[in-house]
Amino acid sequence: MEKSISLKRVVTLAGAMCAFWIGAGVATGQEILQFFTNSGLKGIIAACIFMTITGVATYFLCGVGQKKKFENPYDVFEYYCGKWIGKFYIWFSIVSVYSSLVVILAGGGATINQYYGIPPYIGTVILALLALGTALLGIEKLIQVLGVIGPFKVLLVLILGAFGIGAIVGSPNILSEGIRRIPTAGFETASSNWAWSGVLYALLCIINIVPFLVSLGATTKSMKEARTGGVVGTVTYTIVIIMLVIAELAYYQSFIGKQVPALAIASHISPVFGMVYTLMIVVAVYSAVVSMLVMVTRKFAVDKTKKFNLIATVLTAVAIMFGGVIPFAKLVNIIYPIMGYLTIAFIILMISKELRMKTKKKDSNVEKERDNKSAIS
Repeated sequence: MEKSISLKRVVTLAGAMCAFWIGAGVATGQEILQFFTNSGLKGIIAACIFMTITGVATYFLCGVGQKKKFENPYDVFEYYCGKWIGKFYIWFSIVSVYSSLVVILAGGGATINQYYGIPPYIGTVILALLALGTALLGIEKLIQVLGVIGPFKVLLVLILGAFGIGAIVGSPNILSEGIRRIPTAGFETASSNWAWSGVLYALLCIINIVPFLVSLGATTKSMKEARTGGVVGTVTYTIVIIMLVIAELAYYQSFIGKQVPALAIASHISPVFGMVYTLMIVVAVYSAVVSMLVMVTRKFAVDKTKKFNLIATVLTAVAIMFGGVIPFAKLVNIIYPIMGYLTIAFIILMISKELRMKTKKKDSNVEKERDNKSAIS
C-alpha cells in the first residue's frame, strides 16, 4: 500500500482506459452529441457529473483488482453482488459489451461511408475482419495495440476541441447560436434531462469496462498506483468529452444531417485534418472492437485455442449482420440508455460493500488497539 507510484505505469493504465472508452461513439462525436452536446453548456456540467461517478467506480475497481487479483476478472461481480446477483451481472456485462461492439462497428461503417462513399455494410465487414484477425493473435497483441493507439486518439480529439475553442474566441456569438440551435436540430438524445444524461453515461461506461479495470489493476504494484491510474484515466477522458462538446457547439452547422459529427467538423476545419481524423476513427473502431471481442470470447475460452477462434468468428459474423443493417445513430439511442439504467444496482452494491469493508477494517483496528492497551496495562 505504501509502495512508490510508477508514473509510467499510471500513464499506461490511464491510456489503456481511454483507448478502451474512445471507440466509434466518442471518436465520431455521435455519443457525445446525444449525451452531452444536446444540453448546451449544461452538457459540460453533465460531464463533471460523469467524472465524479466514474472516478469513484474506477478508484474502487482498479483497487480491488490489485488487491484480489482474480483468476477471472468477471469474478468481481460475485465479489460485490453475491453469487446469484453476481452471475446475472456477469452475463449482463457480457451482453452489454457485445452490444457496444455492434454499435462501434456500425459507427465505423458510417464513417467510411460518409468520407469515402463506400456502402456502410462493406466498411463494417472490413473493420470486423481486421479486428477478428488481431483477436485471434491473443491478449498480448491486444495490449500492444492499445498501448500505441490510446495517446493518438486522445491527441486528435483534443486538437478538434482546440479548434472549437479558437472559433468561439474569434466569434463569441457562435457559442450562443450553437446552444440555441442544436436542441432543435432534430438530433437523437439519450435523455430529456441533462443531469440524468451525465449519470446514464457514467453507468454505461462503468459496466462496459468493469472486467478490464480489474485486469488493469492486477498489473500494478500497489493499491495507490492502481487507484491513481484509474482516477487519472477518468479525468483525462472527461477532458476529451468536454473538448468534443465545445467543438460540436462551435461547428454544429457542419454536421446537420450527418451520422458522424466529429468527422464533418474535422473536414470543415481542413480537408487534410478530415483525412487524418477519418483514419483515427477507423483505428478507434478497430482497437475497441478487438478489445471487446477478446473480453467477451475469453469468458468462454482461452485465447489462441480452436474453441476461442470459433467463438470469436461466430460473434464477429453476428456483429456484422446487425452492425451493418441498423443505422448508427439509432443503435446508440436504443442500446446505450438501457445499459445505463441496468447498471445502477451494481454501483449501489459496489459502494455498499466498499463502505462495509472500510467500516470492518476500522473496527478491527480499534479492537487491536484496545487489546494492545489491555496487554500493556
